[in-house]
Amino acid sequence: MKKSLTTSVIVPAYNAERTISETLRSLLDQTARDFEIVVVDDGSTDKTPEICHRFKENSPVPIRVFTQQNRRISAARNLGIIKAEGKYVIFLDADDLAENEFVEKLVRAAEKDPEIDISCCSYSLLYQDGRTKPRKLPPEPGKQTLPGREALIRLLEEKLEVWSGSALYRRAFLMGNDSLFDEKMTMGQDIDFRWRAFFHARKVSLVPDLLVHYVQHDHSVTRAFDPVRYPPSTWIDPSLFLKYIERQRDKDDRLISLVRDRVIPWFLLRRLRNYVFCGLDEFFWHTLKQENTKEVLRRGFSRMAFKSPAVGLKCLCFLVIPGSVYRHYIKQREKVRPQTRSAIGG
Repeated sequence: MKKSLTTSVIVPAYNAERTISETLRSLLDQTARDFEIVVVDDGSTDKTPEICHRFKENSPVPIRVFTQQNRRISAARNLGIIKAEGKYVIFLDADDLAENEFVEKLVRAAEKDPEIDISCCSYSLLYQDGRTKPRKLPPEPGKQTLPGREALIRLLEEKLEVWSGSALYRRAFLMGNDSLFDEKMTMGQDIDFRWRAFFHARKVSLVPDLLVHYVQHDHSVTRAFDPVRYPPSTWIDPSLFLKYIERQRDKDDRLISLVRDRVIPWFLLRRLRNYVFCGLDEFFWHTLKQENTKEVLRRGFSRMAFKSPAVGLKCLCFLVIPGSVYRHYIKQREKVRPQTRSAIGG
């Protein structure tokens, strides 16, 4: 009789021959053994598939490797969800590293209550020079489990930090709510996925232990500034999430106000900055001239000036002194441009 698996760790991989061995080793060192590794090779042209098949030979846990034509990370993760045989799924990129109790502790947290659909842990940013920057879940005695909506509000208020690799999801919950990754989105798709998943979750479990490391590469910083691979029309747009939650039967006015008054202005600020960093200066000025842009900025200033001064002040600056903001971003762009050229082959 085939042994049932509690968890499927989904590893999307594209030309990851330099890093995937360490990622797989960190998974094979887990204290848990009732899980599988599902590698989805996104059309790699290097030795990534061969490395994965080599690991299968003496692995203490099942490793399954699927190959698809290059369709980007969202499609790879979705295929992993569909192929997964575990009760839970975890997403780990092919260059990230897990502590040896990563799977065990996330599963243990989820198993405490049948209504827990998501469990998440603290993580760290791991830089190439060896520096680490912990991202700790806030310690709240007696609040290790939150209703999904409350967890989402904390996420949107940046009081709770969750990354795609620091969370475990009940697979049936994702499939039942059609909470898959948007394959048309090229930037921010993990954020969009997380928002929708937390919106539908009954309960979210918080594990304060630091259990996984998000490895930062030079290209991680600069890849976002390639408008050819990541055209602006495919960037995350929180106004679509606002429409999504407004269509739901159980409307949450507090959540709707938060997305409209804080999240949408904040992401507009980031989009305007990214236009300049991408060299899309005409997009920057064209967007600022639009009346709906001005309306979002005015709302961001009026509603967030006291609740979140950083957001409110930036909105005001874009309204009153856009030229100064533009010149500031130009200076920042020149600092990162040498890295950007090398990262995108320019």
